[in-house]
Amino acid sequence: MTFICQQVYKVIDRFGLDCDPEIYHVLHLFLTSPDSLVAREVERIRRGEGGLTSSALRFVYENHVQASIDSEEQFASMRRARGSLEAIRNSAEDCVDLCAQLEDGESAEEANKILSQNLVDIIRHANALEHELTASQNAIFTDPLTGIWNRRYLEAELATGLSHPGHQYYLALLDIDHFKRVNDKHGHIVGDQVLKLVAAEIKRLIRDDDVLCRYGGEEFAILFHNVSKEDCIEIVERVRIGVAKHKLVSRRKRDMIGSVTLSAGLARVEPGDDFDTAVDRADRLLYEAKQQGRDRIAY
Repeated sequence: MTFICQQVYKVIDRFGLDCDPEIYHVLHLFLTSPDSLVAREVERIRRGEGGLTSSALRFVYENHVQASIDSEEQFASMRRARGSLEAIRNSAEDCVDLCAQLEDGESAEEANKILSQNLVDIIRHANALEHELTASQNAIFTDPLTGIWNRRYLEAELATGLSHPGHQYYLALLDIDHFKRVNDKHGHIVGDQVLKLVAAEIKRLIRDDDVLCRYGGEEFAILFHNVSKEDCIEIVERVRIGVAKHKLVSRRKRDMIGSVTLSAGLARVEPGDDFDTAVDRADRLLYEAKQQGRDRIAY
């Protein structure tokens, strides 16, 4: 145990990481469970362009350690709950309308008044419950830094889609080029601001039907449904060009950060794929784009 602790602290010192419980937990799993999903994700980050950073390891903690729920089942449960809430609301609204149409009469009028008030209360409670459900969904499936969907949502969305044969999907992985330089030169707070701005710009440039999530520390994923490969390429190119044209300035120090560029890999999700297989195919193409000089898309 003492040896593992020493190894964890050596990694923290080597990479200049923050020494907090979340990072320690991730690194401990990395060293003691090399075949685990957490260890594979840390190794992928370590080999990547950004390297091991505190923010990247916290991202691993939030998405792989802290999450102890079955994302796919939670996703399906939320959809069922939303359907039930909608049915309750529709029925209650219909009853209110029917009560209003009853013939006038003293007893009927009094009954209508009570019934209508009860149904209004049902609608109010259903709205409140829907609000709670939305908040719960956001807590589980939303990336707290950027406000877009997280990796768990992407996994659940793709699993739901793959359970319906005949649907066509493409998956794009996008990575901010040389992001480690931004963190090293301007600090992690500025780096986080860059991530927020890039996420907002990508979201602005894609279609409403496209699913955008933060996949890794400085990586984003876009899931395209029922759209041609050519259209996917056009959308990703629009994103790449749109992000690169912005000149970023640090709000805190007013330092010029300059432009950031994106490399991307776009792959078709094949029949029979699981989540890891689909992501691995897109990830290999992303690596190819990096090797070809960055600021481009490979497909």
